[in-house]
Amino acid sequence: MTIGHAGRPVLPAGPRRGSASALRWVADNLAVVGPDPGDAIVSIAGLLPTEPGVVTVVGQLAGPDDWAMITEVLPIAVPPGAAARLAVSGAGMTPPHGPPPAAQLAQQLDADIYAPNGQLLLVPGGGMFALDGWRWFSPDGMVRQGGRRFPRPHWESEVDTIARHPVSGVRAYAVPAGLWLFSDAPGVPDPSLDDLVLAIPADPDRVTIVLGRPGTPAPGVEAVMSMLEALDPSMVIAPYGDAAAEAMRLATLIAEHWDSPVEVATGLPTLDGEFELVSVAVDPSGETWWTPPVSRLRVAPGVPPAPLGTVSLLAGLRPTGTGSHRLNERWVVEATQFGLWVRPPYAGQHVADVRRRPWDPQRLTVLVGLPGLPLPDDVLPMLHMLLNRLPADVRGRVTFVPAELNHLLDTDTDDRPDVVLADQRSTTPRWWRRDDRLFAVLLTVDGPTGMVRTDAGDVAPGDLGEIIATHRDPDPRPVLLIASAPIAPDVEQLLADQLQSYVIARRNDGWWASAPHRVGLEPRAAALLPSGFPFTEAELAAALTPARPAVRRQPARAADHEPLLSLAPAQEPAVVAQRLREGRSGVPTVVVATEPDWRHPFRLDGRPATALELARAIADHRPGWIAGRETVWLEAGELSESSLRLLANYLGTPVGTRARAVPDAPPAAHATGWFAVPPRGADGQDLTGPYLREGHLDQERYDHGEP
Repeated sequence: MTIGHAGRPVLPAGPRRGSASALRWVADNLAVVGPDPGDAIVSIAGLLPTEPGVVTVVGQLAGPDDWAMITEVLPIAVPPGAAARLAVSGAGMTPPHGPPPAAQLAQQLDADIYAPNGQLLLVPGGGMFALDGWRWFSPDGMVRQGGRRFPRPHWESEVDTIARHPVSGVRAYAVPAGLWLFSDAPGVPDPSLDDLVLAIPADPDRVTIVLGRPGTPAPGVEAVMSMLEALDPSMVIAPYGDAAAEAMRLATLIAEHWDSPVEVATGLPTLDGEFELVSVAVDPSGETWWTPPVSRLRVAPGVPPAPLGTVSLLAGLRPTGTGSHRLNERWVVEATQFGLWVRPPYAGQHVADVRRRPWDPQRLTVLVGLPGLPLPDDVLPMLHMLLNRLPADVRGRVTFVPAELNHLLDTDTDDRPDVVLADQRSTTPRWWRRDDRLFAVLLTVDGPTGMVRTDAGDVAPGDLGEIIATHRDPDPRPVLLIASAPIAPDVEQLLADQLQSYVIARRNDGWWASAPHRVGLEPRAAALLPSGFPFTEAELAAALTPARPAVRRQPARAADHEPLLSLAPAQEPAVVAQRLREGRSGVPTVVVATEPDWRHPFRLDGRPATALELARAIADHRPGWIAGRETVWLEAGELSESSLRLLANYLGTPVGTRARAVPDAPPAAHATGWFAVPPRGADGQDLTGPYLREGHLDQERYDHGEP
């Protein structure tokens, strides 16, 4: 944002009264003066750092009347003995006749005044950039020249010297973040003040080198290297337009020259709406752009480039190693320099070759499987899951390898469900059409068993709930199952409980909506939707009415507060005795037997029991544990993660057990010895209260027993 105007300011002869209220204090020693439509200046100026003993006044002034306002408000804003930074374009510029306005103000206030000599830009993230530098005016008439940037980074003098002495064939501009270099081709106009390069925030610790410009050829790498070879290699190199290959080559030369890694941004480093630093890759034409999931690459001598930082589209997936995340027990996804690699957990000899694949700045390459090996069908649901995570601008840049998978990128999704878990084997029925009130899932179901047939093989309903949740979260809409056969009522209910969301499905006798169970809520019977699909607003509203809170027994007996609850069979006294010894730490612990059955994973009173029955038993014996902030730990046999999640959902509190009891527990859990999952809320999203902070759970694990 340009502050002030490009013309020559005129300071009026005398101050104007009655405008002290024009000062808007943003922070201590920081104020905004003058017109500010939509509070645009206030929102950016609020991020500026303050200087001890210096009052900064930021202004967007339009003419002499606004300059008159400055002469009145500065004596109010600047106390005796303080200095002022007058952040107004042209305030330090010398007009044709007379001294600069800032010089007059310095004498009037008997204070030092810092002001820009020409145009001033506010830079996102909390910075200012004076195109022709800052000037320092003292009351005795002395004028000193300052740098361009505020706050002033340590690298400024060295970088601006390079900008003043470019080599032949390279045009160099000082910009807020550092240095912009592109080819000095005939007829190339000067950049405008609204170019995206000028919005790159400055890093006080290292310089950013922007290489290239849309519509012009990239500059010669050797020529650029001769300009930069004396700079500290901690720089960031950012390609702009068609300069990605040159940026990588330049980074390689600098890394080898200094024997030190260099970072390459995958586009222009800018701040997004959440003030997070991302890279915006601009196409060679300069007309289109996108935000690559990987924003930085690390270029080191003798090794392939490697991604740096987190990848937002993989958030929520379980890390399995450096840059890789678990999709299921057979597949992981790894962020690479070219995009994403969906592969088996152990890639062996293929790793080195894959990581040497070139980076295409205009595409997100998704490599699937291992080179030279046939591609199994069970990866297709994983690819659907990843595609569902991509923003529209990123999905439009995806290229699959092998190319036979590019049919998954079909963009005609207006009449497709939100999730297709068996795209190669299922088609939507003729009666179905998209209903934005519902989250639609297309399935192939084996009616008698409840198993779901996907391209990844058979999936039990309990596991299916976790798969759908991966696609759905944080979408709060009720789930509509579009199945090849009627859904069994217990399967429908189990999915509702896993997702903690209403689930609508077609049974043999019509369409039904099942409400999720939770111990603290009154149970609701499934509701019939008599009109059939598409459902009326009235019947949806009636069927999806939230459940009312149940009347809970309050802890009354001393046993209600004991940390250990044994629901194990009486023939296991040794186990109970061991848990009693461990119960001294005060951590809620339940001793229970398990069964190898997804419908009845536990055993109570000598019979198989569901997770809901166990939850109700815990609530009967320990009502104070329900919907609490403390994790309830199980001492049990082998359990699936989905069974733990189901119990957590019913109790409304985190539930954990020993990591060795969960076959698919992540490596990090085995490192601590314990594994816990949070419950999903009424909207289907994971509850993330303070009791789920990683440090808190870790402390509970250590308090609970051996590490």
